[in-house]
Amino acid sequence: MEITQHPAEDALELRLSGRLDATWAEHVNKSIENAVRAGSHHIVLNFAGVEYISSLGIRVLVVQYKRLKAVDGGLVISNPNEFCRNVLTTVGLAEMLRSEPAKGTALPEHATALTLGGATYSVYPLPTSRPLSCTLSGNPLKLSSGFEEKDVKRLEFPAGSFGIGLGAFGEHFNDCSGRFGEFLSAGGCVITLPTNDTHALSDFVVEQGALVPRIESLYAITGTGDFSSMVRFDAVAGGPGAIPLSEFVSSMLAIADASAIGFVALAETAGLIGASLLKSPAGNGITRAFPEVRDWLSFTTERTAEKSLAILVGVAGRNLGEDAAAFVRPIKAGSNLEAHIHAASFPYRVVPRGNLDYSTTIAGTLSSATPGSVLHLMADTRPYEGAGETDLTRGACWMGPLTTIARG
Repeated sequence: MEITQHPAEDALELRLSGRLDATWAEHVNKSIENAVRAGSHHIVLNFAGVEYISSLGIRVLVVQYKRLKAVDGGLVISNPNEFCRNVLTTVGLAEMLRSEPAKGTALPEHATALTLGGATYSVYPLPTSRPLSCTLSGNPLKLSSGFEEKDVKRLEFPAGSFGIGLGAFGEHFNDCSGRFGEFLSAGGCVITLPTNDTHALSDFVVEQGALVPRIESLYAITGTGDFSSMVRFDAVAGGPGAIPLSEFVSSMLAIADASAIGFVALAETAGLIGASLLKSPAGNGITRAFPEVRDWLSFTTERTAEKSLAILVGVAGRNLGEDAAAFVRPIKAGSNLEAHIHAASFPYRVVPRGNLDYSTTIAGTLSSATPGSVLHLMADTRPYEGAGETDLTRGACWMGPLTTIARG
């Protein structure tokens, strides 16, 4: 089976030549998946050169058709011979047989399109009634000395809020003392990575009815209010193919026309770079000397979660003030942009197109997949051996200017 790609304005055409049978079904499946991961959500399979299709080939078409339809994309078959047309019609796939490729979704009139750096952005304004603000609690500097019972604070995260910090699910300090680790909250969901086991899995709680996610926190940045924009972003075709995290955050600040923002993003990633705690800092402070620091922190010395889906939650800006100084750090060496960003990784899925509802989208992500790691994102800019910084490829971001970022 030979497959060639022919990009067009509205869709990507894959021209197939050969037999779509058990031998080549997986090859076709991978070719479609790779095209989708590269950003093509409207695909035309040109069957002019396809001689035969078996049940395994039909299964591939059905699976990929459903996946693309679920993200407002499309899979179309053009120019089938009489045999393939009859088979596809008989098994109920006549809907895929069209003479014209499916058109991409037009940009709504109220959305603004622009290009910044190596990415294109579509900005959808959102209604706001409450200004976005962040409250700081706890003291991150106590990571060096260790946290005590008096440092813990219970926080609740209903839908409409967001947050990041160190915490654990439980009832009090003693109950959680061996599990405190990175957490993030978005859209009525809280995800945390326990530290009681080196092989511990991320855990999460989703708001349901009267159940509101809550966490015992050692320190946190908590956001409340309304996001002012939902921004779709895509790496420019023909460019580097990825958006460095520092460039992405800088672009969000420019779009918001603000000195500080709070944001939640659902992004397809080309690699996450960061660190997570291996042991709880309750009672004992982190040893930062090498090599003992390896017992405390897990660093991504090479790209992790390559080609994954991730939820990112963070605050970023310039000159964020004294209160925020202990909570933020330069997004990369030499930058005047400060940030604190956590990410939860998931198996790769395509982010649906269009204007997405914040809470529904985040909750839907957790309902269909289990989070892997939770990372505090940071750049690794060491000469020669540094892994660089987190790279995004496309996705959706809900964000807005911060009116305040201060202690409660």
